[in-house]
Amino acid sequence: MLRNQTYSVATGNFQTTQAASDILEAGGNAYDAILSALFMSFVTEPLLSSPGGGGYLLAHAKDSKPKIFDFFAQTPHSKNQSKRDFYPIFGNFGTTKQEFHIGLASAAIPGVPAGIFAIHKQYGSMSLMDIANAAIKMAKKGMVVDALHAEVIQILKPIINYSQEGNNLFSDNKNNLLKEGCVKTNPHLARFLTDLASNSSDWFYLNDPAKHICSAMGKNHGLLRQKDFEDYRVIIRDPLVKKIMGWNVLTNAIPSTGGMLITEQLKHAELNKLTDNQHRIIDAMIYADQLKNQQGFQSSKGTSHMNVIDTDGNVASLTISNGEGCGFIVPDCGFMLNNFLGEEDINTQGFFEFKENVRMASMMSPTIIEQLGSNNKIALGTGGSNRIKTAMFQVIWQIIAERKTLDQAINQSRFHFENGILDIENGINQEIIDELKKTYKNINLWQNRSLYFGGINAVQQGSKNLAISDSRRKGVGLVRIK
Repeated sequence: MLRNQTYSVATGNFQTTQAASDILEAGGNAYDAILSALFMSFVTEPLLSSPGGGGYLLAHAKDSKPKIFDFFAQTPHSKNQSKRDFYPIFGNFGTTKQEFHIGLASAAIPGVPAGIFAIHKQYGSMSLMDIANAAIKMAKKGMVVDALHAEVIQILKPIINYSQEGNNLFSDNKNNLLKEGCVKTNPHLARFLTDLASNSSDWFYLNDPAKHICSAMGKNHGLLRQKDFEDYRVIIRDPLVKKIMGWNVLTNAIPSTGGMLITEQLKHAELNKLTDNQHRIIDAMIYADQLKNQQGFQSSKGTSHMNVIDTDGNVASLTISNGEGCGFIVPDCGFMLNNFLGEEDINTQGFFEFKENVRMASMMSPTIIEQLGSNNKIALGTGGSNRIKTAMFQVIWQIIAERKTLDQAINQSRFHFENGILDIENGINQEIIDELKKTYKNINLWQNRSLYFGGINAVQQGSKNLAISDSRRKGVGLVRIK
């Protein structure tokens, strides 16, 4: 049997996709490529992806069992503090607003640096410096602000205004917030990435980055201390695997509930006797919304996703988040720290009611679906906060039940149901909307396509080799025959 000579990459940004492709062209594998994409995302999507955040990799290496690398955030050892730097702001999505909480006391222990080294140790075939080199060069040369980055900057303007360092990082020479087409260098980030790639795996947690963070925390009412950084570890676990309609669905597992909610919606829709497809889909969302309220809810709002399938069939699906960022720019490092302790969806019992020194959970769900009896496999994932579960469900359902192509499934208009409200994205037929109004009384009609409904990036290998990125978030997919 001839070796497949095609590889596929899909990420949230052109330069991020190109960085992964260049690594594959240089002889690297899917995991070298996904790490190169991750490094580049720090430069090109700095309000969605950050070394100060957390994430998950679903890795399915050829002829090996799939594994989840959990490098999400950890709660601090102590939350007992009389005064905390912690307060609410609002992000404006146009049709709706969301409340976020920021400040130094909203930051949890970041897991991304540890995740990079754990993935590289397990699967890497190239040096980490070679993998990071494209991102380092881009940070020095200057990144061109794309449409998504410019939009996110406007949404998160109150967070950027938290500090002068934040303003400097996301403003031009005239102190105006960056707009599409602006070029912005980040020499501090370039130096940080160089140091990270050339030092040992514990450098971030034991040396200057952690020390700078802990010093700021101690002076300005944050929670993180040196012991928090010293004790952080990546967790490697088996994914959740469900067989649904002739496909194996591999996704994120407990303690995160995103994968469970996605598979439960798929099973509910499969067993549902309703003949109307829209009602069947929404009914599955209502079921997941009820389950979500029973399980405790997790999400991550500022999120990016990337996938790689290499010519050997190794699959990498990685989702990363920084929340919205807490506003604090790590000194001399050029990136913002997360605000996971300030996300209401994660802290379901109330702020600062979390258990100390435990792994936080997230809705993020890097996923692989494999068609039984064939060589077809698709890696996919998305950002989008609590919309992750409904966006992923709809796309997977349309592929496995409705026989839609990957492109059709990703770019079809979406629904989202939560807390009694049905959001309907622009593009749904008016006759369908009129019919839905007879059943669902609280409907929110969107006048445009929006990143609010997620941004699924996906790659496919098998009968077709595809790389599709969601137009909602201006992602870029690439398929290349070597």
